Amino acid sequence: MRHCIAVLALLAVGSTVAAAQFPARVQPGVRVRVWLPEPHPQENGPWRRQLLRANVSEIEMDILRLTVSGTNGTLAVPRTAIRRLDVSLGKSRSASAIERAIKFAIVGAITAPLYNDPEGKKWPAFKRDWRAAEEMAKWGGAAGAILGFAFPTERWRRVRLARD
Repeated sequence: MRHCIAVLALLAVGSTVAAAQFPARVQPGVRVRVWLPEPHPQENGPWRRQLLRANVSEIEMDILRLTVSGTNGTLAVPRTAIRRLDVSLGKSRSASAIERAIKFAIVGAITAPLYNDPEGKKWPAFKRDWRAAEEMAKWGGAAGAILGFAFPTERWRRVRLARD
């Protein structure tokens, strides 16, 4: 009887301990982006969220210790305060080039017909709006690919945290 009670107690405690752990992708040395609650709306960022980019220095059961570049010591962030957690995949020139090429091509295709002047001599002066969209999509895609390759951005992957 005592063994059954001990096993049931371990199962009950073990499930809460397991739920409070961080995912396997979050390891010491990994660069993370943590979204924390912010009581006041901020101009350059998500609504009522503060973005913190740092390296994981230590993981406790429900506390993530972070090393923020340019500071001394570590910052302890409780798991319950984290609204979202992303893990860095590093920088990729090819992925950044493709992403920016697509974005610039879409912007070029949308804005070119708005500024197209089929009867005038001012550029862009294509006879059809779809032709202007096509040309600006090509030029925008090329410019975006060059910028993305020259200035790659950091890639992030979201990590799901189990809520208690």
